[in-house]
Amino acid sequence: MTEAEWPAFEVFVRGRQSLAHVHVGSLHAADEEMALRNARDVYTRRNEGVSIWVVRADRITAAG
Repeated sequence: MTEAEWPAFEVFVRGRQSLAHVHVGSLHAADEEMALRNARDVYTRRNEGVSIWVVRADRITAAG
């Protein structure tokens, strides 16, 4: 699989003052471990998050 074919992941972070995770962005990665590492680097640089979730975008189901 080339980098251009990596799946998309959605990133959710819970801040120190929050009880809920909030969607903060998206990224592409080869697998879940890489997605988590990259999400930590990109979305929690200043230690503002106490919890981080990464979820493959194609595994999310939503209703409006």
